[in-house]
Amino acid sequence: MNRIAHIFLGITSVTLLASCSSLTIENVQYDWPVESVLTVTGDNMVADGPHAVTFSAAGIANEEFQDSTALRGKQIRLLRSFEGFYFLTGPQFKNVYVFTAKPGKLTLKSKIEVAPNGLNNPAMNQRPPYVELLDGTSWIRKLTSDEVVKEEKQ
Repeated sequence: MNRIAHIFLGITSVTLLASCSSLTIENVQYDWPVESVLTVTGDNMVADGPHAVTFSAAGIANEEFQDSTALRGKQIRLLRSFEGFYFLTGPQFKNVYVFTAKPGKLTLKSKIEVAPNGLNNPAMNQRPPYVELLDGTSWIRKLTSDEVVKEEKQ
């Protein structure tokens, strides 16, 4: 190859590589339209299908109930919000836990007290910009990733 062809290839390569490094995908929606109801297995694992989130519930059980085995055989509620936060709660929980996703881990962002006596029959819905938490038919709370912003009795 002649010298001009080498220079042309070099400039083209640099231009292509530079344009690839600035790729940004915007307006990504991380939300799930409905919560996942997940059963904690005998070995404290939770799995939402083969291509979704899998994690140990022992830390949550220990934080909420001071017993790392308290959730075995029970169900928890997990919802990913519009902003990409994971909201987690369940029956008898006093709190909703909000996590951020990091490579290979979920990190606690906030712990929101929602029911001093524990939830009876919780369910969560995506209602942007809020996550809606219901407890049976008694009340609805609208949550952000940091707090309860509104409560409605039914």
